[in-house]
Parts: sequence; C-alpha cells; structure tokens
Amino acid sequence: MTHFLDDDIIDVRINGETKPFQLYWGDAVEPLEPAGGTTRKIRFTRNGAPAEGRIKGEAKLRDTPILRLSMVDVQQGDGLVLETPAGKRVLIDGGDNQLFARHVAARFRGSSPAQPLIFDAILVTHGDADHFDGLNEILKSETHSETRKRLFATTRRVLHNGLVKRGSSAPEKDRLGPTVKANGRTWCVDLHDDLLAVPDGQMNAPFLRWKRTLEAWNARLAAVQPGASIQMTRVDQHTTTAFDFLAEPNLDVEVLGPITRNVGGQPALLGLGSPPNDANIELGEPDRPPSTSMSVSHTINGHSIAFRLRYGHVRFLFTGDLNQESMQMLREALPNASLRAEIFKTPHHGSHDFDLAFLHEVGPVVSMISSGDENETKEHIHPRATLMAALGKASRSSPSVIFCTELVAFFKARGNATQGGRTFFAFERTNFGIVHVRTDGERVLAFTHSGKAGVNEAYRFTVSATGAVTFAPRVSKMSAPKAV
Repeated sequence: MTHFLDDDIIDVRINGETKPFQLYWGDAVEPLEPAGGTTRKIRFTRNGAPAEGRIKGEAKLRDTPILRLSMVDVQQGDGLVLETPAGKRVLIDGGDNQLFARHVAARFRGSSPAQPLIFDAILVTHGDADHFDGLNEILKSETHSETRKRLFATTRRVLHNGLVKRGSSAPEKDRLGPTVKANGRTWCVDLHDDLLAVPDGQMNAPFLRWKRTLEAWNARLAAVQPGASIQMTRVDQHTTTAFDFLAEPNLDVEVLGPITRNVGGQPALLGLGSPPNDANIELGEPDRPPSTSMSVSHTINGHSIAFRLRYGHVRFLFTGDLNQESMQMLREALPNASLRAEIFKTPHHGSHDFDLAFLHEVGPVVSMISSGDENETKEHIHPRATLMAALGKASRSSPSVIFCTELVAFFKARGNATQGGRTFFAFERTNFGIVHVRTDGERVLAFTHSGKAGVNEAYRFTVSATGAVTFAPRVSKMSAPKAV
C-alpha cells in the first residue's frame, strides 16, 4: 500500500551504495516491513524506476498526498510543474530549450505511443518563446536516441491569454494582429480561443511550431480516447470555469488577469508601453501615468495570465511576465486580499520593471525567480538588484526566502577543453537549479538541491487560517544507519 513520507528530508540507504539517496516530504513510498524496527525497508521511485532501500525506523509516514510545485531551471524563461494531492498534473510554461523536456521526461517515466502521459492542462502564461517554445521539445523527445529522455505525451487542456505573435516581417503595430483606437488608447482586439484555428501565416516561427505540436497531441488524444480533443481556452479575469478540472477538497483557483475590456462590442487588451528610463519604478512612487504608445513586448508580457491557487491556508500567486503597468492595473482593479500570497512566482525573471506597491500587497514568504544567462543575446541582468531588495522589503516574515534558479544551480570545473579549434576553461552543470515547494495546506517545505550529495537549502513553516506564518527553527533530516 502506498504511503507518503511525513518527515522533511529522509536518507535512504541502498544496498551496495556508499552515499544515501534522498527522499523528501510527500514522496510516495511502499513499506516492505512493519514499523517498529531500527530501520525499515521501503520501495520507492528512483529516476523513474522502482528501487528498494532502508530508512530509519522512526521515520514518519502519512496516508494522504500533498501538493507539489517545482520551478525548473530553463535558463532565461519559465517552466513549472504542478502536481495536486488528487494527482492532477499541470505544466505552467516550458522555457524555450530542451531543459524542461528533459526534466519532465525524467520525472514521468514509462510513457509510450499507445500509453502516453496525459497532462490535465498546459498553461502558457503568454506568447513569448521563452515561456512555451520548450514545450515543443517534449514532442521532439519521442525520437531521442536515449530511451530515458523520451516522453510520449498529450494534454486535455491548453490555457492561454489569446494573443498570437506575427513574424518579424509584420509591421510593429500589427505584430499582435489588428488594433483599434478608443479613448486615446490602443487596444488589441485580435484575441483567439482555438490556436489550431489561427492561420499559419498569422504566426511567428515559435507559434507555428507550437501549433504543429498541438496538432500532433490532438491526434494522439483522439487515438487513445476516441472522440476527445484538446480543450483550448482563452483566459481573462472573467474566466470562471477554466480551472474547474482542479476542483478537489481545499483547493481552488482565482483568475486575476489579464484584464480585458469591452471595446466596440468585443473583448480587448490594452496596448501597454515601455517603462520610463528612471528610478521611479524602483522607488515605488508615484503611480505611473497611462501609456500613450504601445510596445508589443510589454503588451504581451503585461497581459500574462495571473492566477492565485489556494490549498488550505496556503496561497500561490502565479504572474508570468507581468510588468509595472499591468501590476498597477491589477492592484487598482482588485482588493488587497486578492493578491496576498505565501508563495510568489516573481514576474518576468526578476526584471526591474515591477510595481513595489504590488509586491507589498502580495507580502510573500517564499519568492521564486526563474532566470539564466546562457548567452549574450539573453542577458537582461536578471534578477535585478533592486527587485531582490524590493522582495525582501515586501516580504511579510522574517526570515524572508528568495530562491532563484540560476543561483541554486551548481557548476563543476572541468579544466581546459577544445571545441572548434578553440581552447577554453570548461565547467559542467552538475546540478540544475530546481526550486521545490510542497504543502498540505498548512505546513510548507521549500527547498533546493546543491552540488554536494545530501546538502540542501530548506525551510519549513506553517500558515494559519489568518495568514500568520511561523518558521520552524530548523528542517529535520532523518538519516538511516549506514549498515543495510
């Protein structure tokens, strides 16, 4: 019978291995011996395959699963995996390279064309390639030469914000489709529900790749579930049913944005402008006046899907690439309590374009930043020093916890290497900067790994019904005896 670990971090001793393997709170295990002994043999999953080992006999087990969220290191971009207590699996974005596909293939083993992994939903917060182009790598992984890197998948749902980018040959003003002028502002009115119905010529290269992936996954879903098709939903603040599939005890979702307005009888998203090149954003005052011109990049970023997931007393706020103007819009449209959250997916990889008052209303306990510097074309100095300081200032607790994927990655020096006739000093990424948050609705464990076996940065706290936060003095670690 499956149980779940109820201690923070557990060392598992595996016969023939000198170093223990670590399991964490909420991981599924099958006890192979009754409780009461000095050690206890268990079966668990290691790298997608069954394994057996011994844990300390006093290690606690629980009967019920917990909610698990992982922010995966995808360099510049976002990629998160959400697993609910009832076993629902949701991907939130997916980066723009193979890193996210590699993680989900390792995490969810055992798929095949006849028995694909069916995600309950894939949520693409907005149409920038660094948030979804990597999802196409999941489909490409099916032909990988290494079986362990293959994942045969599909999804029941795709949630998105409705904006589709044209190619770079389109004029800047038409890059997001037709716009209209109303009340002195520019509004995007070309909002799509079904991405498969968008003509190829109205998509840039990443969107076109995404359409082809969705076509393949739609055919696969119909093959394994005759008559089924991927449900595609454009999400805005009026959405009430898109997250009904997550309905389970003590869990609910509130959609906060993007904020659409009725313009000429159709839903429209406001064209957002570039931020001023001064310190007013970092200072948090005064509120920014409305934009008079439209920036395509700031418009598509600012209209990211923003939603708050609540499990028990614990709230998660997901923000895509919100910027200062859109954060101010949300703050002005919503009462303070709507933004409050213990776990905060920091917007836009830690950009300087943030709204300080918004951060204060969130009052996070754990802030999660996804960023990376894999090449000079993606160097945006993320996360910004001012944003990191603002998160600490806005956090409601002491300590405040700020995790960043590139800061928790680990590189090992390998010495001189030669490639393309050029010699350079090489480093190997031996640990990807994944950030985990797990909760049962009251207790929270937030942790990362490191390049040293058995070493983690981990924090545990509880959240009361009123939002009061109490940190544990230390995270517990249960180490099994070395003899097995």
